[in-house]
Amino acid sequence: MVNLSSMVNLMEKVLCIEVLEKISRMQRFLRLEPDVARQQGTEVLRIFVTALDGILDNLTPILRRLSEDLELDQWESLATVRRLSDIMNSVDELHTQLQFIHGTWLQPETHVFIKSVLEFIPEDRRPKRVSVILSNSYSFEESDLSLYFEYVLRRTNVTIAIQRETPTVFLPKIERDNPLNWAILVHECGHADYEGINKVLQGRQIIPDQVDASTKDILRRWAEEIYCDIFATQVLGPAYLASFATFALALAGAGGAEIASETHPADIVRICIIREVLEKNNLKVALAQPWVDYDDVTSFFYNVLEKRTKLDRKYVRPMVPLPQLPLILQDFVDASCEQIDELISLSRQLTLRDFSRIDHLARRLAKGIPIASYHNPELVELRRKDFQEVELDALRFNEVKQAVQEPRTLLWEIVNAGWLHKIESIYPDAFALFFTPSDTALQEKIASWGEELEATDRLLLKSIESSEIQRLMEET
Repeated sequence: MVNLSSMVNLMEKVLCIEVLEKISRMQRFLRLEPDVARQQGTEVLRIFVTALDGILDNLTPILRRLSEDLELDQWESLATVRRLSDIMNSVDELHTQLQFIHGTWLQPETHVFIKSVLEFIPEDRRPKRVSVILSNSYSFEESDLSLYFEYVLRRTNVTIAIQRETPTVFLPKIERDNPLNWAILVHECGHADYEGINKVLQGRQIIPDQVDASTKDILRRWAEEIYCDIFATQVLGPAYLASFATFALALAGAGGAEIASETHPADIVRICIIREVLEKNNLKVALAQPWVDYDDVTSFFYNVLEKRTKLDRKYVRPMVPLPQLPLILQDFVDASCEQIDELISLSRQLTLRDFSRIDHLARRLAKGIPIASYHNPELVELRRKDFQEVELDALRFNEVKQAVQEPRTLLWEIVNAGWLHKIESIYPDAFALFFTPSDTALQEKIASWGEELEATDRLLLKSIESSEIQRLMEET
């Protein structure tokens, strides 16, 4: 049994488990993809599998050290994180080679997910459709496919004009079955809210006058990214922070979470903004049992990423200089957040009440039960006596009726319950499996754990599908 309250090396263990999860998901992807009818690519698949086994061999010394359950010193921690980053980079590089694997299709639930997200955008500025494409690159991105095709063909001296907006988001191939990491797609859908973003950029001045032209361009791009982070946070709540934090934790690499680019603010700046939005709106998913000193989903993932950031801060120099003075940057972030908060005006605003069912839903997931609908056992117990009465007035009859009904669960409930289940069930199982000394081969361990991940994915996909079916039935 894992002792959650006195866990040592938590950040390193979470990072290690996230890397192992990526490997497990690639193994599953390869297992599902061969074209049996033509025996297409079977030799290529074997090469991928062999490469993944080699990557696992590189993880063995790290797992052995973390299994000792002794606190790493500063240099050991740095070496462990750096080595895990190298291994994650190797997985990332191998992911780009999935272009050689054919026959990949999106899960239909992905389209349901995207459709539910777009409903948060007011109808007068809502895009009719956002397409989803599986990507060979392990990255979540957004682009207008029409503009991209126009650009590609222009390089061949052929000019075309598609003249329509075609917002498109890109999902890494190995995440096609994983609704928990589809949360990052919500950010990418925010880029399709063109009118909302333009209101922010053209409204009250948020970019300081004293910065030069190139810096202004950078800050405009950063303002759009902040808009999309706030958009995703208002749509999903803590689940977006959890997905973003694990992505940043695993992909930070040698650059560190404090490194900004010309297109994106530093990860730690973004996660601070996300946490502030959650705190301001009092959106919280509590843990049944605290991990070390963390008692909710947000604090757990925020502090795990912050610990890595502090470790990197001592040894990593920024690759892209921050726009001039830190004071100017802070003023820009504050002004951007304030203006976005005023102008974003989504169709729905989540409140703490919307998250009241998450704990019960997570417990159902732990029992292997889909969570497409919610049945409140406390309400049934409260109305038990009324069930036995022959005659009820209209008010009490409606109360009894509501008690026995199972209203459908909604997108943000399913994804947040999934992340809570991951912290309370999947992580402890993984820690016990990988960080407890045993004679079981690592390949055998990851195969066993992969089955647990796959079972959770199936539950979440079935929940999204069944919730959508119930919605369609309610509308007819």
